[in-house]
Amino acid sequence: MSNVIELNQDQFISEVVEKSKTTPIIVDFWAPWCGPCKQLTPVLEKIVESKNGKVILVKINVDENQGIATQLNVRSIPTVYGFVDGKPIDAFQGAQPESKVEEMVQKLIDLTPGNEIPKLLEEANNFLKDKKYEEAQKIYENLITKDPGNPKVIAGLLRCLIHLRKNLDANEFFNSLDDEILQDDEILKVKKLLDNINNSNNGDSIEELVNKLKHDPDNNDLTLDIAEKYFTLNQNEEGFETLLKLYKKDSKWNDEIAKKKLLEYFDLLGFNDPNVINARKKLSSMMFK
Repeated sequence: MSNVIELNQDQFISEVVEKSKTTPIIVDFWAPWCGPCKQLTPVLEKIVESKNGKVILVKINVDENQGIATQLNVRSIPTVYGFVDGKPIDAFQGAQPESKVEEMVQKLIDLTPGNEIPKLLEEANNFLKDKKYEEAQKIYENLITKDPGNPKVIAGLLRCLIHLRKNLDANEFFNSLDDEILQDDEILKVKKLLDNINNSNNGDSIEELVNKLKHDPDNNDLTLDIAEKYFTLNQNEEGFETLLKLYKKDSKWNDEIAKKKLLEYFDLLGFNDPNVINARKKLSSMMFK
């Protein structure tokens, strides 16, 4: 059965309000003459079909169903409503980028009554923050079986494997992902981390770089190279400490490159990363003391 259906207003109560009590329903108000509708509807259909039945898209032609459009205060099209548990909980008007549509759809799924995935994901994320990586890994792996296409779950498991230095497992898992998942922003961040780690043998070793700095302690470029090397070795705590020392020494050096690199790695590693949490606190104390 398709997860994309066309309805008229007489079916709205039974097929939208009632069914949304068990499965989230997205209602797309459109018309054949509407240009932006032709842009948005394929995006909605693509994302809904990728969710494998976790959400249903209902398309309603406003020209033929003006009564329900009026009741829901549809003044321009496309207008999209999200229904969960019999009530509209989110909406937007006009064509939207795919990332925004994906965000709304995932929100509806997360809010579905009886959905245990958000609670389990929060539990796994908390284990990650507390450096309990093996416990977090078990939950992420369980979540993969329940929601295999959820990029938050996939990114969480990959980050866990990286923390546990299971780089071979992380690379194998990453290479098994389909092209659509690989376009997600969080997955792209993890890919950059994996690429850095995979290239960790390039250039001087960390021991060679540290030894060079001993003989040239004021060399900021060398200090920056050491920080970058630590990150490629997955020694993130040491990488942050090196960048923080460089920032404290001369925050304005090289167009504030130390701060920029800190912010870059905060973003790449994710704000649940325990080293990021610690380094952000230290950077804030330096900036606002």
